[in-house]
Amino acid sequence: MSQASANLSSEATAPCATARALIEAGDPAADGRALRRCLGQFPTGVTVVTARNGERLVGMAVNSFAAVSLAPPLVLWSIRRESSSAQDFLQAGHYAVSVLADDQVELSQLFGSSHPERFERARWQAGLQGAPLIEGAIAHLECRLEQVHEGGDHLILVGHVERYARFEGAPLLFTQGHYGVAQEHPALAEATPPGDQSAATELSDAELLRQLIYASQRLSLDFDSHRQALGLDMPMSRLVNRLREGACDPAELARATYLEPEEVADGLAGLEQQGLVCACGDGRVELSTSGRERQAAIAGSANHYMKDKLGQIAEADLAAFKRVLQALGHD
Repeated sequence: MSQASANLSSEATAPCATARALIEAGDPAADGRALRRCLGQFPTGVTVVTARNGERLVGMAVNSFAAVSLAPPLVLWSIRRESSSAQDFLQAGHYAVSVLADDQVELSQLFGSSHPERFERARWQAGLQGAPLIEGAIAHLECRLEQVHEGGDHLILVGHVERYARFEGAPLLFTQGHYGVAQEHPALAEATPPGDQSAATELSDAELLRQLIYASQRLSLDFDSHRQALGLDMPMSRLVNRLREGACDPAELARATYLEPEEVADGLAGLEQQGLVCACGDGRVELSTSGRERQAAIAGSANHYMKDKLGQIAEADLAAFKRVLQALGHD
């Protein structure tokens, strides 16, 4: 048998991809929010892009950042035409990209909002042409604006990297309407030699936070089928849980749920369509009677789910784990 035939034979007997339930499909022109949810299936890193235009500082959280070329060194990102900062970025002629670390969620939310004191509340240093470089980021790229391209309702800003810096740390990720952290795929653990098992499972203090976040996200994703059975996705479920405590405005919802403003808007639109939230008349929203019933249902489902999961852990270990979580959550 030839090598080509062997390859074809191998491919023919390879395991088939897992069949997945269709969530939604359609014409993107008819439902822009649904298209955004579809695009959210692709995970990205999170950056803060900044510039100085005269005495004015501008900055925003961006996940459209991408590498373009190594020779010459080019990168790009996009900005909405209607953005109040668009003209400042175009006139500045330079911009800086700070790639956020996995412990900088609050910074992402700060620069994802229109808070007037973003630069007063963040720690940064001036880079080339005065563009702020966010401290604690895992990478800085300082760029000269090279080209601007039309991109529908966005402008695509291509920058020539004039200076870069890379720091230790792991990236902050964003996908399916929520933040995430990078983690080695569990399947890779199967390749660990038997003699290395202790090294693979023993956590250092530096890894503890990342592992806690990862475990929380894995449990949340695993619970997703229960949410979907009740007509909720992950962002909508977070919003419902926060609104259980009382009426809230969209900005506070974004801070409390660690969702981007656009994800809050999408989630509230979906909840309103189902009659689960209603407006208070002062810019805030609250759960309707149906919304409180739905929240109680998902809380009950979550309670049964966690009892099943925790039932696999020894009672003494579980008690110790609860004490650790309470200590970590204590101000």
